[in-house]
Amino acid sequence: MRLKRQKPPSRGCAGGAHNKEKEKEKGSSGARPAGAAAAVGYVSVEDADALDCGVCYRPLKPPIFQCNEGHVVCSSCRDKLAPAGKCHVCGIATSSYHRCHALERLVESIRVPCPNAAHGCNTKPAYYDHYGHCKTCPYAPYRCLSKECSFPGSTDALLDHFASAHGWPSTTKIGVFERHSICLYDGFNFLLADCAEDDNHGSTTTTISSSKYLFLLNVTRQSLGRAITVHLISQESPSEILRCVLSYSLVVYDPCERCKFVASHSLQSEINMECMDLSNGPPDPADCFHFVVPDSVLGDKNKEDPIQVNVCISIINLQ
Repeated sequence: MRLKRQKPPSRGCAGGAHNKEKEKEKGSSGARPAGAAAAVGYVSVEDADALDCGVCYRPLKPPIFQCNEGHVVCSSCRDKLAPAGKCHVCGIATSSYHRCHALERLVESIRVPCPNAAHGCNTKPAYYDHYGHCKTCPYAPYRCLSKECSFPGSTDALLDHFASAHGWPSTTKIGVFERHSICLYDGFNFLLADCAEDDNHGSTTTTISSSKYLFLLNVTRQSLGRAITVHLISQESPSEILRCVLSYSLVVYDPCERCKFVASHSLQSEINMECMDLSNGPPDPADCFHFVVPDSVLGDKNKEDPIQVNVCISIINLQ
């Protein structure tokens, strides 16, 4: 038994031409056997090489070309083989390669689940775009910074793990282009910045589509005071530059006459943040730029007290 497919309503000349082309590809019957759509769910690819270019061995993606005998190559390899004037497989002389529309439609329809589905990614990229998606997938898990811990998880899961398993402090709900006062403790401190801002702060800034960025602020003790390093935790460096402005200020008054001004200290540094994915643990502080707050500026504060630092994250587009 064959199921008749109802003809969709016309959507203008362009849509009608597209429908006619699709009907032409199906054949004269214009119908599909019953149960064919359900059977597709059980299809598996036994030989993945069949979806790769026979020259560069990379996944085939449109446009795809073929010789007169049906041997296919990708677009870039077609351009490289054109001067030779013959097919790389059969050696038959080819004045030109032809588009293989059937295979293009096939590779467009082959979708694979993201390996980060367990961490919340519902995207199913095309087979040829699988590697590219994995490189930029926002759900790609990160590894814990602790050498004794192998916990993997998304950004949110990692923040919960940092607090519950290691007691590392974190600050969330920080907007870009805004100054925030944050208490930083010795060791690892984490900052989650919401970069979904619709602000235009001059020609060097841009609206960012990414929603959140996770930063590591590492506080270490040095002979002269406390040193702070800042790092962006990400699988891949963003196209924009993320800049962190750290500042510390202190006004000193006479302890006997509290209204009598004695001195003021003001420190500020602008840091272009480097990207790290935590796979190799935290970077060596000796290789990083330090924002140093001298003990002489901190005064009589207890060594165990956190340091109050102002943080501002900005995003710069150099294009």
